[in-house]
Amino acid sequence: MIQDIYDPLSEYANVFHGRFKKVARDTFAQLAQEAQIDIETNRATCRQLEDVQEELEEEETRLSRQKLLKKVLILVVIIGILAAIWYVVVKDVNTDFLTLVGIGAGLYVPVYLLFKHINEQLDELEEKRNCSLKEAKRIETEAWKQMEPLNCLYDWDILTRMMTKTVPRLEFDPYFTNQRLEDLKQVYHWNESFNEDRSVIYSQSGQINGNPFIICRTRKMVIGKKAYTGYKTIHWTTEEKGSDGKDHIVHHTETLEATVVAPYPYYFEKTRLIYGNTAAPDLTFYRQKSQLAGKENTLAFKLKRRQLRNKARDLKGNDFAMMTNEDFETAFDTSNRNSNQQHALLFTPLAQESMTKLLKDYSTGYGDDFDFRKMRMINIIISDHLQDIDLDLNPQTYMHYNYNEAEKEFCKINAEYFRAIYFALAPLLCIPMYQQIRSPKDIYGRDMEKHSSYWEHEALANFWGQDRFKHPECVTDCILKTEQACCRDNDSTITVYAYGHRREDRLTYVEKLGGDGNYHDVPVYWYEYFPVTGKGTIQITEDNNSTTNQASSPTERMNSIRHLLDKKQMSLYRRHIASRLA
Repeated sequence: MIQDIYDPLSEYANVFHGRFKKVARDTFAQLAQEAQIDIETNRATCRQLEDVQEELEEEETRLSRQKLLKKVLILVVIIGILAAIWYVVVKDVNTDFLTLVGIGAGLYVPVYLLFKHINEQLDELEEKRNCSLKEAKRIETEAWKQMEPLNCLYDWDILTRMMTKTVPRLEFDPYFTNQRLEDLKQVYHWNESFNEDRSVIYSQSGQINGNPFIICRTRKMVIGKKAYTGYKTIHWTTEEKGSDGKDHIVHHTETLEATVVAPYPYYFEKTRLIYGNTAAPDLTFYRQKSQLAGKENTLAFKLKRRQLRNKARDLKGNDFAMMTNEDFETAFDTSNRNSNQQHALLFTPLAQESMTKLLKDYSTGYGDDFDFRKMRMINIIISDHLQDIDLDLNPQTYMHYNYNEAEKEFCKINAEYFRAIYFALAPLLCIPMYQQIRSPKDIYGRDMEKHSSYWEHEALANFWGQDRFKHPECVTDCILKTEQACCRDNDSTITVYAYGHRREDRLTYVEKLGGDGNYHDVPVYWYEYFPVTGKGTIQITEDNNSTTNQASSPTERMNSIRHLLDKKQMSLYRRHIASRLA
């Protein structure tokens, strides 16, 4: 039986952190075994490459020193010639011409021999350097060839499979399906208006004890304001009396500045965790990060606690009752909640203790870096630490020619991503009721429809890149939206609409009063933006019936992926989806 997680911080530190390291090492070893990598041969090849690279560094150092010596000698010769010219011409020293020629000839021979010797050394060093470069490239190519079978086995879902092995409570979908989306809408009343003005850049769905979640990054466009500045320099003269009592003409200069504020399309990206659970089905609140946990003796904490106490005493149009644990209430402020009773059902003393530990810790976890919004049966968490990482982990990230370095990087990269995703989910794991209540689908069982949702289509289009779909005159980012034009079995045609903006140059003259007492027209150049829509199509083939799933072996997954990519079309394998541009 899978155990619930009631203290996610302690469980990570004491159990999951070490367990994931072992799972990552075992997974990498299994992949290497499936790929039949000759580890010792690769290590020997990489040691040979390191030796050649060390020799190459030494040769580069010697070559740099020799080039520097040559430059110094050239500089010395130039200085000597200039000194001789200065001594003879400027000093006007009477020196016999033949004497100068003799001195010059006497200096020429050693200088010539010196430069000849240096140039010969330079040629020799450069030849050795080039040979070492070729040898290093040859050995590295050989190492890449040795690791090629392993590099072909990496796939998009390798991290999520390891996370499920580490934390059995977490299950991840191969991709975001229509059925998962319908469950969110019908069971948990997810409002689709969220997607109307956003484009999905990344989505990963799954479930915690049968309750669905989505980690998604979206792009949104907002029309804001942008200030454009123009300048004009004016000149004028005045007559002023000087200290001598006479009138003098004084020249004045002033630069006038004017501003035009115009609409401007701004594009923002944000990563969210969306979670559905029927516990406390009518409760709503919005909690913003405050970083007050553990700072009970600070003035900010005391002021916040007093503010909440006063709000609880104010009974006019207010139904907020402060909990017994005032420190938790202050650090995890949900005073805008609509139901004290349902709030207390969720945030039991155990949940309060776990959440407080999570908010205080900045070494194992990320501390208080998240906002938490509950909208009845939908929970949305926005964590700061998820905003700057690329969650769509490309398999190419793991590829390496050195087995030892590949293993080290594989474990390190996945450990960082596991920590980031786990602590994004941790606020939900702090609430026992969220794990004790299962969804109707999970209880009664129902096959999941395997066709991908439009969230996945938008993520796929964004993965291809906006430039493939944007309007030729578009100069901004785009909001990509998709429409499934036709579907036959597992083959679909997806129409992609790219909503962006073109711009036109504008010139506005703004009157400004100058120091000469006159008004002047200051030119301000600015841009006016107009919406434009680009269009394109993607053909996708959903690999729902192949062995490319979590239960398949790495070899079977590799063979399936190769089968998809070997088709004579520009194809992309992304979470069991092979696609091409039409």
